Amino acid sequence: MTTYEHLPVLGEEVLRAFDLGRETVVVDGTLGLGGHTELLLQRYAKMRVLGLDWDSRALATARERLQVFGDRFEGIEANYVDLPLILSQRGRGMVDGVLLDLGLSSMQLLDSDRGFSFLRPGPLDMRMSRSLTTTAWQLLTRSSEGELADMFRTYGEEPQSRKIAHALKENLKKKALPNDAWQVAETIRRTVASPLHRIDPATRCFQALRIVVNQELANLDNSLGFIKNILNPGGRAVIISFHSLEDRRVKTAFQHAAKGCVCPPRIPQCVCGQTPWGKLVNRKVMVASEAETQANPRARSAKMRILEKL
Repeated sequence: MTTYEHLPVLGEEVLRAFDLGRETVVVDGTLGLGGHTELLLQRYAKMRVLGLDWDSRALATARERLQVFGDRFEGIEANYVDLPLILSQRGRGMVDGVLLDLGLSSMQLLDSDRGFSFLRPGPLDMRMSRSLTTTAWQLLTRSSEGELADMFRTYGEEPQSRKIAHALKENLKKKALPNDAWQVAETIRRTVASPLHRIDPATRCFQALRIVVNQELANLDNSLGFIKNILNPGGRAVIISFHSLEDRRVKTAFQHAAKGCVCPPRIPQCVCGQTPWGKLVNRKVMVASEAETQANPRARSAKMRILEKL
């Protein structure tokens, strides 16, 4: 691992968010290598953390890293979308905090067999859990050109989605495109005009494939729907997102929780009768400082929002 990979994104901000001044139970729903959880358990002696991760290899690493904290930490191989069921099975309906860091772990990015990174050769897999049956390569080869273009536009916000989809499918027809993340990315780079891209041209398309393979937006939407039911009064939900599709969902859900009323703007008076159940702890989205982005380049696109249950 390189140095920055040991640094949890927005670590100090996460610590302040969970400074609740009492004995607490917090769920780290995206445990990864355990960086955020380690910071929390070091800072707050009266905190216990339940860590979830879909990736068995990342979970094993986190368990080894966090074993020093004894029974203050428990790690479970699971997707955070199953949190209500997991809490129910443990006889605990509610917790004091939920943390979701929606970025990839450094282990996933560095493992060439996973296909998350387009900077090195390796099979185009992208599954966060081996329990998933469809890989990114299967998605790429089985989708029609139109389906691929729609996917790249909808989930990657790629302006040249049709041109890229056409190039990929043509290369597949000619058997000129193997199951290799780096070569798929190279095909995208050769296809699109670079002036339209301030980032690597493959970034948006790889994001789209990953989102669809892992049902990431559906899982996030589901979790935003049940957070109210699993947080104790005064408990906090802290969500760190890394692209606009995620952040818009979090922003909208948190604003609705703080506003209460969900009536359309054209209705002059509230008829839904919904009252606020949360308050925005940070009305302006939190981002990494310049010092942090220099030390940890992956923090550059991170955005954090905090909601406290009334």
